[in-house]
Amino acid sequence: MSKKGKQLRKQGLITGSISGKKLEHSISLQIPEKNVKQFMLHHTIGSKALLDVDGQKYMTMIKSADYSPLTNHYIDMTFQQLQADEKVKGEAEIILENEDHANGFITNNCSVVEYEAYPSDIVDRIVINVADYPVNTELQVKDLDIAKNEKIHILTPLDTSVLHVSEHRHIKAEDRALLEDEDTDTADSSAN
Repeated sequence: MSKKGKQLRKQGLITGSISGKKLEHSISLQIPEKNVKQFMLHHTIGSKALLDVDGQKYMTMIKSADYSPLTNHYIDMTFQQLQADEKVKGEAEIILENEDHANGFITNNCSVVEYEAYPSDIVDRIVINVADYPVNTELQVKDLDIAKNEKIHILTPLDTSVLHVSEHRHIKAEDRALLEDEDTDTADSSAN
């Protein structure tokens, strides 16, 4: 971590940069962290962002946002300048809604879908209402609307499991005790 970065964070600023093929060099940024926190409430990695740097506007995609959960502070952000006629690699975050109303036990093995698309077709979030899916549903990347969009080339394997809804199983207390005894017996015999 650079001294300059530490000093800026003490002043409530974070570092950032904009890069792009049409830029002569990367543009260094100093962004008020309070603005970043507010902005990131509604945006994620892969979101489009219109940045105004000294009166010059840049259409960008958020490529990274380094955040320290330990200190609860953003550290750095990087942006890629977008060109209307140039495809860009991005990722769409998968957001599960209404998990408390799910029809069964939810398993989610994939949190983002990576893709390539023109800036006009960028998708930053895929919202799945889990309450809409019955028990024994398995949703794969190929089942999502983003995968059906001919303007978007999916990079994540299409057979990747995104959501699985399985039946809740209730175990009686005496059955649980038997299972725990079996586990203990198995562990004891493997230790000998």
